[in-house]
Amino acid sequence: MGSDMKKRRRQVAWVCFEPHLPEAQRLEAIQILEQSFQQDSISNLIAYVTRICSDFGIDAGIRKPLYGQFHEMMGHESDLQIDPLSLLHEKAPPIAPETEALVSVPEAITQIEADVAKVEITPNTSPPSIVAILPPTPTNDVPLHAKMFAHFIEQLLNYLPNKSDFFEALGELSINKNFSNKKIELQINAWLSDADSFIWSENLPEKNLAEIVHLIYHAFCDILGPVNADDIFHKAIANCEQLPEARQFSPTRFL
Repeated sequence: MGSDMKKRRRQVAWVCFEPHLPEAQRLEAIQILEQSFQQDSISNLIAYVTRICSDFGIDAGIRKPLYGQFHEMMGHESDLQIDPLSLLHEKAPPIAPETEALVSVPEAITQIEADVAKVEITPNTSPPSIVAILPPTPTNDVPLHAKMFAHFIEQLLNYLPNKSDFFEALGELSINKNFSNKKIELQINAWLSDADSFIWSENLPEKNLAEIVHLIYHAFCDILGPVNADDIFHKAIANCEQLPEARQFSPTRFL
């Protein structure tokens, strides 16, 4: 993602939340944006707005207009000249004299590159300093119920005329839902930030995934009506039942 787009996202966030949050909280909102919501997608936008509204107590009735305002402003150049990131740096507390100064990001990157360049790489040998920070190699040991859940949801989403409406409804419903497992809301937020990935669901038990399916059904009912929602669910189940895995785990167990 280009730096201009990141800057525009910060500017839009600053403008959208200005009527609802004081400057200190808007700066916190920019920090959250920079740390956790840099993917360029509708679901990521909705997840970010939902997170800020939830964290800072913005009324639920204001959230939906904010979704639309944020999305519309991202399609146009911002009138705001100042980058909120510069304000964030200005407000940063000074470093105490006895505290060792932190290395700036560009300096840190330069130092890392220099350190890597010094490592003598022999055939079939990787630099230990690099290997230590690599993530574990992904495995295919995904539980069957999690595989069927992901396939079932993919089938459901294929029938949606507008996925952004669905993710908006799902985000709102998840905030007011009392789940049996408090981690479920966090997992749904992870999905909202990356709608194409189901890694977040792989470690959830069948019971929790069933709760999420019920929430998805309510979101479908909100945006399409119960009749159309039922029709789509039946079609998605029929598609899943054609898989060999469905003989061991039917998606109807989520209902």
